[in-house]
Amino acid sequence: MFNLLNKHITNIRALQTFQVMRYAVLFVTGMLFAQAGLSTELIGLYEKLLFFASVLSFFWVSGFIQALLASHGKIEEGQRSKKLFSVFIVVMLCSVLSFFLFRVAAGSFIESDDKTVSTLVNLFSFYLLLANPAFLVEYIYLLLNKPKSIIAYGVVSFSVQLGLVVGPVFFADDTYSQSDVLYLSICGVVASAGFRFVWLIVLLFRNAELKINTEHINSLLAIGLPLIVSSVLSGSIEYINGFIVQHFFDDATFAIFRNGAKELPLAMLLANSFSNAMLPKFSDAQQLNQSLAELKQSALQLMHFLFPVTIILMLMSKTLYPVLFNASFAASAGIFNIYLLLVISRMVFPQTILIGLKKTNAVMFISLAEALTNVICSIALIQFAGVEGVAWGVFIAFTLEKILLIFYLKFKLNISIQHYTSVGWLLIYSATTIAAYILASGVI
Repeated sequence: MFNLLNKHITNIRALQTFQVMRYAVLFVTGMLFAQAGLSTELIGLYEKLLFFASVLSFFWVSGFIQALLASHGKIEEGQRSKKLFSVFIVVMLCSVLSFFLFRVAAGSFIESDDKTVSTLVNLFSFYLLLANPAFLVEYIYLLLNKPKSIIAYGVVSFSVQLGLVVGPVFFADDTYSQSDVLYLSICGVVASAGFRFVWLIVLLFRNAELKINTEHINSLLAIGLPLIVSSVLSGSIEYINGFIVQHFFDDATFAIFRNGAKELPLAMLLANSFSNAMLPKFSDAQQLNQSLAELKQSALQLMHFLFPVTIILMLMSKTLYPVLFNASFAASAGIFNIYLLLVISRMVFPQTILIGLKKTNAVMFISLAEALTNVICSIALIQFAGVEGVAWGVFIAFTLEKILLIFYLKFKLNISIQHYTSVGWLLIYSATTIAAYILASGVI
């Protein structure tokens, strides 16, 4: 039984499991904070610190990790990579810059004169310094073709994180104020990041050639910078839409939109981790046809799981939203259902091929077209569909992005969508999902 289980632990499934564990720990942490009686204000402060740290780092972390995976095939057993240390140096420099930016700007973002907040900001900045380089660990294991190590690392590191962060909330005695408890929890956040950073250093000593190679750094920057710009453009859509809704509607409508504008987290996590896990396979152009076939087969397995989950949620959303929130948020279900339609474009992976083939400039310019389309369509559709028009703008922009990527592959590289997507299944699932949306919306 154990051997059978081992055979099914692939790099793709291991990375997907790891990302689900990461999301689950963040969700459980917030839930346990609330159950332990930590005040809403302090939980909000913790979430703001996490949010601002993410704003300062998500784009370059994503860009450089994808650049590493696209430029680096499998690390053969016993060999020491010549590129890993160069990647570490670049990521470490970006982390140092983020560390100082966070210390300078986070106080203004949180808007508080409380000296306690200033202390927490300075402490939390060390999380940025240590945690961002540590994101390399799971991808080094990916390149080493060690899926079981990815899962083991996830179980150990996230258990340590959960214990160190949540422990003070439950075990601190009455002599500690709630601010003191949050301080200890943030110490736990930093300590868990330090634990992962030490793990990274050990991995580098074992598997990397510890020399700085300017050629490798220049190559990494050439591939990674367009991906960083693309991440900024794609990541900014959520914030731009918030400003659009805030400008055209009142606070109540803004709250309804924010509670509905949530793409299915499982779809996003599994699709993104699947895409990243496939990138090293496309770094070898000689294996292109084999990699395309593997992408097609694995993407189909993902469709078989995510489309049914999406359809069930779509049909249940109008019942669930008033229960999970209250009757005032019933309108959020309509927005949520539009966001669920994004699963259709999520299940097509032309960007994986382009990034793997190092055509990152194309990805960047198409991301710019996506961002512009989102703004134009969102504002235009508000006139016809109200606040749901903003959600439709997102759907149109995401769909256009995938269409442009598909066309680029077809007409520039002669790679047809049939080579990497089970088109028949995609059409069947897409039609069923759209039918579920129409049924859930009460149009028929």
